[in-house]
Amino acid sequence: MEFSISVLIPTQGRVPQLRRLLNGLAHQEKRECITHEIVVANNAQDERTATVVEGLVQSYGTGEPGRWLHLRELKPGKSRSLNAAIPRAKGKILAFLDDDVEVVPSWLGVTVDFFQKYSYDVMQGSILVPPAMQQDQRFLRLLQRYRTICYYQKPGLEVRQIVSLNAANFALRRELLARTGLFDERIGPGASGTSMDVEFGERVLHHGGTIGYEPQSVVYHDVDWSRLTESYFRSRHEMQGRSRLIYKQSSVAAVVGNLLRAIATFGLCAIVGNERKKYRAKGRIFHYRAMLGSAMRSVTQKPAAQPSSSPAIVSFAEKIVGPPRSTPEHHQ
Repeated sequence: MEFSISVLIPTQGRVPQLRRLLNGLAHQEKRECITHEIVVANNAQDERTATVVEGLVQSYGTGEPGRWLHLRELKPGKSRSLNAAIPRAKGKILAFLDDDVEVVPSWLGVTVDFFQKYSYDVMQGSILVPPAMQQDQRFLRLLQRYRTICYYQKPGLEVRQIVSLNAANFALRRELLARTGLFDERIGPGASGTSMDVEFGERVLHHGGTIGYEPQSVVYHDVDWSRLTESYFRSRHEMQGRSRLIYKQSSVAAVVGNLLRAIATFGLCAIVGNERKKYRAKGRIFHYRAMLGSAMRSVTQKPAAQPSSSPAIVSFAEKIVGPPRSTPEHHQ
């Protein structure tokens, strides 16, 4: 049987959030008119948690056999889990949701209608702050400072073309994958830590694909307070730097230039007292310093290719923002 849409959900085992998401999908408007399936890619690294996830999916599948599919992926990695699930999915449209989002009742119908009305290859949906948190001043202040929870919304209700992706809520025409290939398993949560959606979006554009923003395909993203901290801010940007180096393959000289510009911008913004721009520059310092560390290690066997000033620049950056973290934190 071929479905109109397959909804793919990778999970590391956040059971309460996953339960809420599956319940939302089980109560979508017009779902009886849409041939669809829900595929949960279970990437929990603890077997007890993995068993709970499997039981949760099966509890929905009991009443709707054939619609709810559980897949176990033992090796860690969000990209790896989705790549394992895609061949098993039967939909013409593949939709991707993170397990820590909540779908509105119209999400399924809006997402399917998008591909019927428009010729875009990929749909990016809205990712909104939960209603209960939209007036929480402490949350809004920390979000403005760190920007480490990726909400996505553009003004107005018109569909428009965009040039980037956020993996918490997007969908694509299955045929597109014949041009782009699957997700890069070297990057993303469980691997390098982040950026699998950014890299895939760039690949879509490189192969002539188009991305459309559908503001009415709405999910609400959980507020994880642990992400609104100095520690996670640093870790997030370091993961981005290491991830970007993997698929960008930037030269040491280019990274050094970007790091120096970030240091200069940070100093200027600190002097004038612009906190948002100061934190933006601070994130770039973490980003490019992590890139530089990885790039320098990759040319260890080629000393001539390594600028002699790089260790001094890294040391200077450490004096400004502190030493790099020894191990990345993996969040989906």
